[in-house]
Amino acid sequence: MRRSDLRDGAVLARTELRAQIRRIAGNRRQLIGVVVGLLSFGLFFPLTFLSQVLAFGAGLAGGDPPLARFGTVLVSALTIGLYFGAATAINQTRVGAIGPLVRTSIPPEGVVIGRVTSETLQATAFAVVPGVVLLVMVAAGAGTPLPALLVLAASLPLLVAGLVVGRTIGATVRYLGLLSRLSAWAKAVVLVVLAGTVFVGFQTAIPAVMGDGDGPALSALLPGQPLQAYASVVSAPLGATPRPLGVVVAAVTLAAIPVGLATTLRIESALLFDDRGDQSGDQQTTSRSAPRVLAATPSTRIAWRYLLRTRRNPKLVSHLSMVLFGGLAFVGSLVTQPDLLTDLGPGAAVVAGSVLAGATFCLNPMGDDREQLPLLLTSTASTRHLLRGRVVGGLVVGGIVAVGVGLPLGLVSDPPLRVLGRTLLTPVVLLAAAGTALGVGAVVPKFERSEYMNVERAHPSTLGTLTYFFGTLVVVGIGLALVWLSVDGGGLLLVGAWIVYLAVLATTGVGGYYYAVRKFDRLTLDDV
Repeated sequence: MRRSDLRDGAVLARTELRAQIRRIAGNRRQLIGVVVGLLSFGLFFPLTFLSQVLAFGAGLAGGDPPLARFGTVLVSALTIGLYFGAATAINQTRVGAIGPLVRTSIPPEGVVIGRVTSETLQATAFAVVPGVVLLVMVAAGAGTPLPALLVLAASLPLLVAGLVVGRTIGATVRYLGLLSRLSAWAKAVVLVVLAGTVFVGFQTAIPAVMGDGDGPALSALLPGQPLQAYASVVSAPLGATPRPLGVVVAAVTLAAIPVGLATTLRIESALLFDDRGDQSGDQQTTSRSAPRVLAATPSTRIAWRYLLRTRRNPKLVSHLSMVLFGGLAFVGSLVTQPDLLTDLGPGAAVVAGSVLAGATFCLNPMGDDREQLPLLLTSTASTRHLLRGRVVGGLVVGGIVAVGVGLPLGLVSDPPLRVLGRTLLTPVVLLAAAGTALGVGAVVPKFERSEYMNVERAHPSTLGTLTYFFGTLVVVGIGLALVWLSVDGGGLLLVGAWIVYLAVLATTGVGGYYYAVRKFDRLTLDDV
């Protein structure tokens, strides 16, 4: 690595950071989101651990440092580093579409250095404020700043090593995905299987580790002996007895940083100039006419085209990874409680289907078609057929999950009246969810391309997506509860609750659809 590479990388990182700051400062909605995030995660979240952190600080200053709890702190720092390091390698967030120009204007080592620096600083920026708050709390509990400084000195090398090793792992995964030449669907299946295996493994291992509640505390088991030994070396000035293993851990941690950086440099430099590219979503297939059931109207034919595009290139729905991980959480819980499949499975299928009905195609209806916007805006009098097509496509996906999974599970475990009530509720909540998602997508449209889950496209707004997900979870859950109560009997109060509930669904669903039509009918090319 030459000094000029470091200089070029610093220029690239500084430019991307400056562009990112200007982009956030120029968007009031994003600026408010950043401020709220810093206040909630940076200030209020650490305060929830006030008593534990104060007790930890007092223990450090008491002459016998709690190595088990110190080890938990250190493994948390290492885990945060690994997560952010891997996430920055897989979900790269570069500003602008100047990749080819950058690749040919400075050496690849400079490009990698600039990207690693910029993306790491952006990813870890939110950890600075809570970290400072936690250190202040440790110092307050100890009555002296020395324990807080030692915690910082112990955590910082592990955090940096985690960032570097995580970046190496993420870059390796990307490179293996490129070399594998697997289709996008095959990669998605591999991702689901790996994530599910890891999650189920944790769900299985935790009860075995914890036992029946008579074993040692989790804080003594989780970090293991190496990090506790490392904590004993760092806290020696506070009265701990250093262990030789701790010195070895410190040496390995410091050695992992340059080794990981060199490995990442080689892998990401190779990724920059690999001529094969990622063609997993570029399958050459012949065009297919719409089936008769979806050929009746222009909207249904548009829905068929969206479904066909998604089958050919599943990257178009990469934003549904949140739903995937939520589903894995439910599947993982089945390991310890198999009865949940019949108890909660039918309702969970309706909730998942409702989320998919709107999230699949409706959360960013015009941003997905940005390349075709000049044609769309000049060849049609209204966007309603396009929006209806997205709704129908989402209803097909959501209906398969809600009815195809929920109905069989319900027939196995629930009485007929409850199955009937849930079946009648399903199309209502699916339609309302799709219309609401259109409204959310119209309120916070996204036309800028960004990279998420190694997919570069105009992804839906994160704030809008989270709002829709949690809102749908609550609203559909209320509907399922009303079905449950109605089967068991109810009076005028329950009738009034149904009237209010259906009115809310109609308002959000129909209102969201008409708002999206009016908003996008007034859209011009100057707005994007």
